Amino acid sequence: MIFGNIESTDLSTIGHEGVRRAIEWAREHDLAALPNGRNDIDGDALYVNVAEYDSKPFADCKFEAHKRYIDVQVVAAGIERIDSQVLAKCDAGEYDESGDFMLLEGQAATQAILEPGSFAVYFPDDAHKPGIAIDQPSRNKKCVFKVLV
Repeated sequence: MIFGNIESTDLSTIGHEGVRRAIEWAREHDLAALPNGRNDIDGDALYVNVAEYDSKPFADCKFEAHKRYIDVQVVAAGIERIDSQVLAKCDAGEYDESGDFMLLEGQAATQAILEPGSFAVYFPDDAHKPGIAIDQPSRNKKCVFKVLV
């Protein structure tokens, strides 16, 4: 997991080229103005899924993980908490290959608060539980950059 701010993070410290490209793209575009759904950047190698939703109570959120893609999650509006844990310390459910998605059970090791301008990167060995309300639900717009491993 990597946590930072899209404006102030020194991109030379990020070792994965696709993750650097995603953050650079986020810096250069008005994320709040992006339409919901998939927005292509570089075909299946790099794209961004945009969604609007209400953050939820902790008990209503689930850990997830992906095998083929790295998630670079950037909140364009609102605020949420994302918990994470090393995948190996979680009990994994069945992997949906077509959706590159699996649900997991586990206990959080780290927490990140995402508000506009901040980002969190989750690699295939990072289970993450997004969308957690801080004190009360928040109307969020989030951009999840999908970076092919």
